Amino acid sequence: MRYQTGLRFALFIGLLTFSANVIAQRNAVTGTVTNTARQPLSNLWIELLNDVDSVLKRTRTDTTGRYSFQGLSYGTFHVRVVTVGTAYRAQTARIELIPATMRGTGSHNEQLDFTLKTENETKRPVATSTARTTFVQAVPEAAQKAYEQGAQFLDAGKNTNEGIAKLHEAIQLFPTYYLALERLGLEYVKQGKYELARESLGKALEVNSGGASCYYAMGVIHYQSKQWTEAIESLRRGLALAPDSPNAAFEHFYLGLSLLKTGKGAEAEPQLKRSYELGGNNIPADVHMHLAQYYSNNKKYKEAADELELFLKQAPDARDAENIKNIIKQLRAKAK
Repeated sequence: MRYQTGLRFALFIGLLTFSANVIAQRNAVTGTVTNTARQPLSNLWIELLNDVDSVLKRTRTDTTGRYSFQGLSYGTFHVRVVTVGTAYRAQTARIELIPATMRGTGSHNEQLDFTLKTENETKRPVATSTARTTFVQAVPEAAQKAYEQGAQFLDAGKNTNEGIAKLHEAIQLFPTYYLALERLGLEYVKQGKYELARESLGKALEVNSGGASCYYAMGVIHYQSKQWTEAIESLRRGLALAPDSPNAAFEHFYLGLSLLKTGKGAEAEPQLKRSYELGGNNIPADVHMHLAQYYSNNKKYKEAADELELFLKQAPDARDAENIKNIIKQLRAKAK
């Protein structure tokens, strides 16, 4: 299929599932899962998630309780131990992989161990992590189990209706259940049910105003609804809370587009450039077209030509490639 200019709304789903394979590094997260008696727990699902609670990778613990996620980029992730069907309480931990250029080495290997407790061993609150602070809720057991079942259905990509029904059940049992409200909102966004998503995400933010992933998703809802000012506000807040999120490239992308829509080209330029610096070819080639138009309007003809060449490099089979090549020649001539 030949590339056509103009943003395609199908790319939005890519935003929510944009994973840690941006700017591939040799980073890894490994660890062990044991119980309080230091006995290894084997055959448990371990999940690696991004900041919008989308599962990037899944693996099982081996007979020694070890798990490993390899080939990760830098960024902020969540590692979740799935305990549905066991006597243990689920655990989720936040982890940040530092860019190699900041460390002076080629990789970042992080050890993250879990010690699981049974329901009889603890009744302490369940902690969930945001980008910079820890948000703690004491979640009723029945609500937590409903949420975990719903998440399991949704992560498997099957029984979506059952998964959403389980999230509703969890919220009915515990109306201020942040994780359930957040996940329900994100699922509705993926389905294009923006009003339902807005309602659920709004409730989640009332519970936890530091929910970076909620601001991120709300920003996209506003963008898709052509509410540019609201999109700018939400995306800025999301980036402020989680600047190193694996989704940051797309946040910069949609923030830049929203700024362009409101006539703030000078503010949009660094956002759009940052988006493809972080995301590379995962960011739609249209980003270069938008920058080329901005530079051309401001008589920066060399920069405009450079961006068009980057566009063609990313989309060599563009339908209007020959016309774009002619425009590049004209821009080069004007630059001289």
